[in-house]
Amino acid sequence: LREECGVSGWTLLQFLGDAVLVPAGAPHQVQSLTGTISVEQRFLSPENAARLRDRSTHPQLRAQLDGIIFSAVREAVGVLRGRE
Repeated sequence: LREECGVSGWTLLQFLGDAVLVPAGAPHQVQSLTGTISVEQRFLSPENAARLRDRSTHPQLRAQLDGIIFSAVREAVGVLRGRE
């Protein structure tokens, strides 16, 4: 990849108690050297959900994004009304 696209990789050893943050949209690969448990949290901001929805042509993805946007708006209105 370095020669073709100018992209270089990183090697990282993770130990007990370490956390690794991979930025949104960053491709990554994991090789486990021992038995592991992986905990993953994906985050999609409401702003990016709306942008992605506008660009999507896949009906199921649009429906899921509509749900995310609706929930975010409902929560924001609740906060504004003092119903956190």
